[in-house]
Amino acid sequence: MRIGRINLALIAILLPGVLTLGTFAVSASRAGEIEPAAQVMPPFPTPTPQANGQVIYIVQEGDSWWRIAGIIGMDVNELAALNGLTIDDMLREGMELILGQSGPALPTEPSGGTPTPTGIPATPTPVFGTGEICVLVFLDQNGNARIDEGELPLVGGQVSVVDLLGVVFGEHTTDDDPEGHCFEGIENGDYTVSAAVPPEYNSTTVMNIAITLQPGDIKHVEFGAQRSGQSGTSPVEGGGRSTLLGTVGLIILLAAGLLGYYAWRLNRQTPASMR
Repeated sequence: MRIGRINLALIAILLPGVLTLGTFAVSASRAGEIEPAAQVMPPFPTPTPQANGQVIYIVQEGDSWWRIAGIIGMDVNELAALNGLTIDDMLREGMELILGQSGPALPTEPSGGTPTPTGIPATPTPVFGTGEICVLVFLDQNGNARIDEGELPLVGGQVSVVDLLGVVFGEHTTDDDPEGHCFEGIENGDYTVSAAVPPEYNSTTVMNIAITLQPGDIKHVEFGAQRSGQSGTSPVEGGGRSTLLGTVGLIILLAAGLLGYYAWRLNRQTPASMR
């Protein structure tokens, strides 16, 4: 019993030292360990378009769906679907991935890890300029709605050019110029060209025409009209018939007047007994 008490007392004295020594040994052992080096990701090579226009990326060691999608600015699921895969499929070194079709340059991986945005394509500059609209009102003798050889300009008509907002660019009273009247220096755009004929004439064509004018254009517009009551026949033919009919009518009227006068005279010369 006495020996047992001595052993217990000895253990109680030595145990704290043993524990301290063990802790020191563990600390020394850990102090001698070499920390593993942080994993260095390989640089992200800039993909280039292939002959068929596809942009191909070769998978590098350590690549993942999320790293590639984050660098090119694409949803990871869309990137996988573009290649007929899912994000559950493993990427192997040397695998070719389609990133899209050729277009603006893809961003490279900057030092901060944030993709560089691509520039916005420039908007084409609108083209501005002026053009010319020439208008002719002609005497449509045969009424076929087109100007024929020998048909002359109609004097005394009115022509105008108006834009889509109803602003009148110009007006003109027609004269005997065979080329008509030209409105110059008109800015490119959409316009309505209109014409009005003198009161004693009827139009043989539409009198409002829409025109789209480009810079440098020269547009020609023609309106036709003929005298009121004139048929589609030529003036020579129509005039001959009218003269002939008028002469025949005059002869009939004169004959009727002579017959009436003869009957009146005959009635006065007849004795009352014979009436």
